[in-house]
Amino acid sequence: MAGRIAASEKIIAIVPARFASTRFPGKPLADIAGVPMIIRVLQGIRDSVDRAIVATDDKRIMDTVESAGYEVVYTGEAASGTERVFKAWSLLGFPGETIINVQGDEPLVNKDWINSLTAVPSEDGRVVTLARKIPAELAGSPDSVKVVISESQEALYFSRYPIPHGADNLLEHIGIYSFSPASLRSCVAAGSTCLSRTERLEQLAWLQRGVRIRVVTGDFRGIGVDTFDDLDRAVEYFNA
Repeated sequence: MAGRIAASEKIIAIVPARFASTRFPGKPLADIAGVPMIIRVLQGIRDSVDRAIVATDDKRIMDTVESAGYEVVYTGEAASGTERVFKAWSLLGFPGETIINVQGDEPLVNKDWINSLTAVPSEDGRVVTLARKIPAELAGSPDSVKVVISESQEALYFSRYPIPHGADNLLEHIGIYSFSPASLRSCVAAGSTCLSRTERLEQLAWLQRGVRIRVVTGDFRGIGVDTFDDLDRAVEYFNA
């Protein structure tokens, strides 16, 4: 289902949602205290953007999103989440001045995340993303992506390995990005590289192709749901 774009719609949020997953099939529809996870994400962002859309390859996700009263676009297959966002954006007619890619497995996303992204002055060739501090002893899981930044708050490297080695606190990357139309096109055009395939992190290809990534750090409380244990923690949070 695709709606008509209004001239006043400047901030467009697109949530890529893929049903198939080797470790967690059907993750977007996982029940979190009576609400599917993809709907939890939409509830967290709907009041902070001009338009929120799910981009998916699965009819079950489409039916769930539409029945909850939200907008969804069928994209077919995509090589990455960002490519799925780009496909949906294209099908919608390239709306908005800012396109936000919100990962569908961050059920605690909220207006503070969106506002922190959009508060950074827009630059055509740059991407903006978020990170939060975590103790080194909690950073060992490869599901937790770490980022090292420069003095100008731009990403130097992302890794599933705890970096920098020896630090007491690390920066954990949060799966949300803000693009200008130009930077979204640049990131999709970057394709994949040896590094991005090795770490299984598409943003490494962007860095290698010269895309600048500004990292906003803060106390962004969240639970990235990558495992069934993460899901249990999210359920506990919402039940509380």
